Amino acid sequence: MRQVRLASTVSDQIRAMILDGHMPAGERLPTESDMMERFNVGRSTIREAMKQLQAEHVVEIRHGTGTFVADRMGITRDPLGLEFAEQTKLASDLMEARLMIEPSVSGLAAERRSAEDLEAIREAEAEMERAVAAGESYDRLDTAFHIAIAASTHNSVLERMYLTIFEAMEANYQRTRGVRGSVDAAILYHTAILRALEAGDRSLAAEMTEKHIRQTIADTEVGADATRPVPTKGEHT
Repeated sequence: MRQVRLASTVSDQIRAMILDGHMPAGERLPTESDMMERFNVGRSTIREAMKQLQAEHVVEIRHGTGTFVADRMGITRDPLGLEFAEQTKLASDLMEARLMIEPSVSGLAAERRSAEDLEAIREAEAEMERAVAAGESYDRLDTAFHIAIAASTHNSVLERMYLTIFEAMEANYQRTRGVRGSVDAAILYHTAILRALEAGDRSLAAEMTEKHIRQTIADTEVGADATRPVPTKGEHT
């Protein structure tokens, strides 16, 4: 029991070391020997501390390589417990949550975005278009577009909420991929949202985001192998 408490104390110190040092995802932590010397504890205590941090998704242990700061630090698999939610309506519940949240987030992003934020959003959209044109998977790139918008609010809670929601959205992508015209419509709406963000137009950014989500909901309800009309650019202005 004493060792567990000691390991918890050390894990708190290592967590603080990562946060205070602003260590980015993927950065390698000091070796076990360095940690033992730094915290004046034994090897077993360091290993137990690292296991605790790994369980919290603060670090990633790569055997034979070392320990690294985890990607999406602190966000564990299924943090909302969606695995235990009613699966038959989970996709529709997620989309309903998006419809309530995302228009407001896009509106806030339109007011707060920086030049660097806009560049990240443009890059995510361009990468998605490239993947679609090449017939490659675009799911993660679609997600990156929306997460880049959340990041441009400069509200860390909103960004982490998006990471959680879109992580759970993967099954929904499978349901809309077969709807002909769905991805074309999504790209047009993405472009419209981007233009609103560039203009700093809060109401337009919110409006285009709402339309985009409603289109995605409609595609989800239509089901695979259906065809939907693709909105024209004029419908977005």
